[in-house]
Amino acid sequence: MDAILGFVDDDESTLYTVKAMADSLGWSILTTSQPQEALDWVINRRIDVLLVDYHMPFMSGIDVIRSARQLSSEVILIALTVEENPAVAANLRIAGADDFISKPIRLADFSARILLHSELLKYRSDEHWQERSKGLSEKTARRVLQLFSSNDIKLTVGDAAEAASLSYPAMHRYLEYLVKKGQLQRVTEYENVRSGRPRNIYFKPSN
Repeated sequence: MDAILGFVDDDESTLYTVKAMADSLGWSILTTSQPQEALDWVINRRIDVLLVDYHMPFMSGIDVIRSARQLSSEVILIALTVEENPAVAANLRIAGADDFISKPIRLADFSARILLHSELLKYRSDEHWQERSKGLSEKTARRVLQLFSSNDIKLTVGDAAEAASLSYPAMHRYLEYLVKKGQLQRVTEYENVRSGRPRNIYFKPSN
């Protein structure tokens, strides 16, 4: 398997267990107890799959998943949880989770879920994956591109969504689609963000 895994959990023993499982299968994995470090992996595209513990003290698993999904539409996000409440699963899905692994973690379940998503990654890497599977239209893509009428216009996903009267997730998909086509560029900005978290800025590439 070529996919690189990342795992964030405040429990060091669980980090050790999951790393041992990945190592036994010959898989590459990064582990951390710090949610911001895991988000940095996503920003820098160091990982393909991020495993996130649901219960963490300083930044909840659902917040990590939501932030990671805003940073990347391509990373696979898998929640690890003992919860069996359908409402919890629904909220994780809304936040951006692709799948779940039950705790305590069993090697068979762990390996099966990761192998499944490593196969799905092949489709996500396709240039037209988002357009086909998410129903993007060229007409709307052109309307989004028109928001950037000059090279000095720089917009966040939220700014663009409000200007075009689209939902945040829909605008994020269109902006990433236009980045893949080379019609827009994306940079991560760290300054002037009160929460201290990075945000993505989109703009037209310079000629």
